[in-house]
Amino acid sequence: MKNTILGIILFLLSLSSFANDLDRLKTVTAAPDKLTGTFTQSKYLAQLDTSLQSTGEFNYLRDTQIIWHTLSPIDSTLELTPNTMLNYQNGIQVNKLDTTTNPIVAVLSDIFFGVMTAQWQILEEYFDVNAEVVGEHWKATLIPLNKNIGSFIHKVTLEGDKYLKQVTLYEPEGNLTHIEFDQLQQK
Repeated sequence: MKNTILGIILFLLSLSSFANDLDRLKTVTAAPDKLTGTFTQSKYLAQLDTSLQSTGEFNYLRDTQIIWHTLSPIDSTLELTPNTMLNYQNGIQVNKLDTTTNPIVAVLSDIFFGVMTAQWQILEEYFDVNAEVVGEHWKATLIPLNKNIGSFIHKVTLEGDKYLKQVTLYEPEGNLTHIEFDQLQQK
């Protein structure tokens, strides 16, 4: 009986500690109105056992638009708004998706906007968030709550300080995408 009570107390303390870390995470991260920076992206393809590298820059305007401009190895731009996803190559639009023809665009937009500026209340709608905070540095592991999201993202890890510095997307088939952010400027 004593072991059971001790187990329950330890379990409740661990839940309390988790809640405090998520609450602390919300206080140490910033969700600015405008943010620009550069990125380096590595995409690991498990079936080919190879990685593809790309670099570029991004421009974020809170709740309005994210422009993700890949400069190398191919010049391409993804323009994301709450209702549309536009792809450009060499300045020419090659693809357009919107919420009227593809409802998943709204979900992807929510997730991408939430990740880019640590909007935890949005991310908590789609993921179980496990947070660790040490001083000003933090790490969050996101596990999808929805099977549809889980079919293309197995897990997401986010790391940073005031701003997001790294994202790793783990896909169910073993592929993963790792992104590092640099030269972040709140405009």
